[in-house]
Amino acid sequence: MAVQYRAEKYLDGIMETGIGTDNNFCEENLREVYKATRAMCNDLYKVYGVEDPKKLSPEVLNKTSIVKAQMAEWLFSAIFLLDHCCMPLMSSAKCQIEKLQEEKICDQKEVIDLQKELIAKKDNELSSVNKTVEKEMKSFSSVLQQSCTTALSPKNIATAVKKISKEEDRTKEVIMFGVIEEQSESPAAKVTEILEQLDEKPCILDCKRIGQRATGTNRPIIFTVKSTDIVYQILRKAKRLKDIDGFKTVYISPNRTPEERISRQKLVTELKKIRSENPDCRYFIRKNEIVKAEI
Repeated sequence: MAVQYRAEKYLDGIMETGIGTDNNFCEENLREVYKATRAMCNDLYKVYGVEDPKKLSPEVLNKTSIVKAQMAEWLFSAIFLLDHCCMPLMSSAKCQIEKLQEEKICDQKEVIDLQKELIAKKDNELSSVNKTVEKEMKSFSSVLQQSCTTALSPKNIATAVKKISKEEDRTKEVIMFGVIEEQSESPAAKVTEILEQLDEKPCILDCKRIGQRATGTNRPIIFTVKSTDIVYQILRKAKRLKDIDGFKTVYISPNRTPEERISRQKLVTELKKIRSENPDCRYFIRKNEIVKAEI
């Protein structure tokens, strides 16, 4: 048979767009390469009478009725697609996979650090609760020694229980900053909308604005969920908001004690200063310390 299918049929579109010349492949390039490869294979299968590609073999390709020139056209097309398109594409994909793997490792490290921070926070809160109970019990003991009639004060017991309960509740609370405040609004609805951007739909037990209303400012929103595990899950995903249009100014943090907030603010101020002095390095806060990222 004469040459029916020239290489130009498959490769003209690829050569015109320069696909593979700069190792830069986009989705449109990938479709063009797939289209050319599919067209060449379909023509070859048709000429050789192969319905199932799995049955294609050297013996089938050695058909004497196919002229050498036609096989040369197909061979050139196949080599061009493989060497100029598929191999660079695989190399580019390999780089992307390695980059994604590195990002995954970094995310896992951040998750581990956040878990450790939450565990340390719980330990500190438990220690604080123990000290509070111990202090109140000493007070009760002193009262008992002074007078059997006054013994254990119900008021002091209630105070200790209230403090313990407050510390426990704090671990289930989250504060959301930068949410636009409106005259007639539902804070819970706003929180729900933002959490949905993070693929989180927790049951919100309590939700309200805190602080004094002031013109031109947006008061923070504090809300409560059922468990500290849910808090951890929200905090782990919170950084995604900076990449979502309409929510880039929203910041989510745990409900820290006044002492913790002061300490955190000092760290943030120091972090900003270090970053401005060292723009080529990456610094972040880990376990209440400023650390330099390994590059």
